[in-house]
Amino acid sequence: MIKLVDHLLVQEKLTLIRRKGIDGIHFRGGIIEIGRWLAYELTNTLEKEKVTVQTPLGIADGVKIKDKNDIVVVSVLRAAIPLVEGIMRVFRNAQYGVVGASRRDEPPFPVDISYFKLPPVDNRIVVIADPMLATGNTMNAILNRIQEKGNPRRVILLNVIASRQGIDLVEREHPDVDIYTCAVDRELNSDGYIIPGLGDAGDKAFGKPET
Repeated sequence: MIKLVDHLLVQEKLTLIRRKGIDGIHFRGGIIEIGRWLAYELTNTLEKEKVTVQTPLGIADGVKIKDKNDIVVVSVLRAAIPLVEGIMRVFRNAQYGVVGASRRDEPPFPVDISYFKLPPVDNRIVVIADPMLATGNTMNAILNRIQEKGNPRRVILLNVIASRQGIDLVEREHPDVDIYTCAVDRELNSDGYIIPGLGDAGDKAFGKPET
């Protein structure tokens, strides 16, 4: 499933952080805000149950999110740090995992995973945060490793920008994964980077877009 997060506030923030010349402070702040919005969108798909609460004037109907404590947030270093910061502001009780992955610049863009540390994932909701989904190679390598570790209830990718090629590759190899993104760009250049890209500040903040 592909979910395009097209809320007007999100799209305005995305427009601002893609602007060439944006400084690092405002860029990082924008990514944090987008991470929070992505987490809000995901929350709408979690299981809930009806409850009642005692108010000062009587009993009111309410809801409780049943599985909010079953979430594992995975940060793809180092690009995802501000994105994860925004996500964790919503999922404050989530467990945390870290993956160090790098993609080589020459086709077919092989991926090296140098660090992989996750809590138990069986029957958990695994949320993988990575700002850029470009070729899809890095994400598929991470998803393969997660499959080796256990059997999550759900796996969700939270990306700021994705390419159509990257989405297609992930869906082909991992069709049960849900992908949330704020923009889908059509093209990659010969180095596997998304066109139009994020401008100078974005490149510096992300490093090289490695997915």
